[in-house]
Amino acid sequence: MQPALIHLPIFLGLLAFGLADGKEPTSPLTDAPQQSAVPKPGDADFPNPRPGARHEQKVAAVKSGDYDLVMVGDSITQCLGDSGGEWEPVKAVWSKYYAHRKAINLGYSGYRTEDILWNLQNGELDFARPPKVFRILIGTNNLDDQHYKSIHSAQQVFAGTKAIVDLIRGRFPDSKILVLRILPSGGKKDKTTYNRVYCRSDQALAALRDAGMAASRLTDGKQVFWMDINHVFLQPDGTINPNLMPDLIHPNAAGHEAMARAIEPEIAGLLGDRPVADPEPNTAIVPVPKLENDGYDWMARHQDAILTGETTDPELVFVGDSITHAWGGLPAGGARTTGQNVLKSAFPGLRTLNLGFGWDRTQNVLWRIDHGEFDRIRPRTVVLNIGTNNTSKTANARDNTPAEIVAGIRACVIRIRSKLPETRILVMRIFPREERPDHPRRKTIDETNRLLAAELGNVDGVALLDIGTALTKPDGTISREIMPDFCHLTPKGYQIWADAIRGGIAAKP
Repeated sequence: MQPALIHLPIFLGLLAFGLADGKEPTSPLTDAPQQSAVPKPGDADFPNPRPGARHEQKVAAVKSGDYDLVMVGDSITQCLGDSGGEWEPVKAVWSKYYAHRKAINLGYSGYRTEDILWNLQNGELDFARPPKVFRILIGTNNLDDQHYKSIHSAQQVFAGTKAIVDLIRGRFPDSKILVLRILPSGGKKDKTTYNRVYCRSDQALAALRDAGMAASRLTDGKQVFWMDINHVFLQPDGTINPNLMPDLIHPNAAGHEAMARAIEPEIAGLLGDRPVADPEPNTAIVPVPKLENDGYDWMARHQDAILTGETTDPELVFVGDSITHAWGGLPAGGARTTGQNVLKSAFPGLRTLNLGFGWDRTQNVLWRIDHGEFDRIRPRTVVLNIGTNNTSKTANARDNTPAEIVAGIRACVIRIRSKLPETRILVMRIFPREERPDHPRRKTIDETNRLLAAELGNVDGVALLDIGTALTKPDGTISREIMPDFCHLTPKGYQIWADAIRGGIAAKP
């Protein structure tokens, strides 16, 4: 899967399990952080000296070597090729993805932004020639209240990260800088059987999320880029996958492989070489932008969606294809408004955001999530209705199998959960399509929905809604009164859908 590579600046949170309780989100959005005017000792942006043998070795290597790719970070980076013992298997990932690219590992176990800043100021940027790309992953230790006496705020971590980026930009104005969102970490409620556990407080986890997302503000689309690959390590309920991150903070060999595959297309693009990773055979989980022409400006609607989300602070968000697009509302780009009167009457007083795009498939939704549509919003509820177009074969995309479509929907859920850990997600089973129940496409949809129930039917924070029987006659056929083209809904169809959404919102988790 390809995650976000933000090329443009993003100027862009009803409670996790309810829409009508009137409560505010538990973790408010962080405003654009400001760097301290005068950093002082102890601040995340005040260089902290930690000299040692590894630093001296790296300075010597920097001055004498020839490097295109510089990996900057803490133990998560150091374990990638520079550590033995339990991390020995990870060296294969370094060899596969980075060694041939003239890469150097500047990762330090236990280091925070202020420690890395000192390292860079004291010899680790003395390259004989400018490297092509710096990859930065730093900040998790600044917010680890399990192992450190004091931690920083999200704004302070942003300041420390910005200081590192500014330092590199000043020294190498032609080098590209890729900043990764801080990876997820275990909390007090998370469990693992591993012999080492990293479980920080809820407060620290909230700051970790805010600091990680705030780093997106550093991008300028020319030299500095930001990526969010947290979804790589998460499960649909938002918990960390222990098969990839056994101690809930450090990726193992499989986790580093998944991580390397996730950033590989972007690393290759910034370096100007060919990606190493094999192409993903399931197109439903490979993020792509617009695939089909459907009478509106897809990219303009995407940009409108980002701006509208920031300015309206939506409580209820719809995500999907043309069926969702036709709810109407904001943003108005694409002008599909069949369900607009139902939207107003069914959800009075609620701020809604419509992220439906005509002709979209799961892979398009993944791309849109990766590229900013969920970065600056905190809705209480998200309604996801996607997958019907994955059953279609066009000149631009092949049709997918039921298992592939479910994998695509699952990937969308994980992406949303990664961005919005406190938001409830209502996933719609794919609506019936074609007039008769014996149509091959209908059978594909039925099998997809069966697999979808097995995959997401019992996931915390996710509710699976099925309105298929309400949209069809007793014999399984579809009436034009509900779907005039046996695919898209009439206002009567939208009322049926709205009633189901309200029921799903009111239901206890």
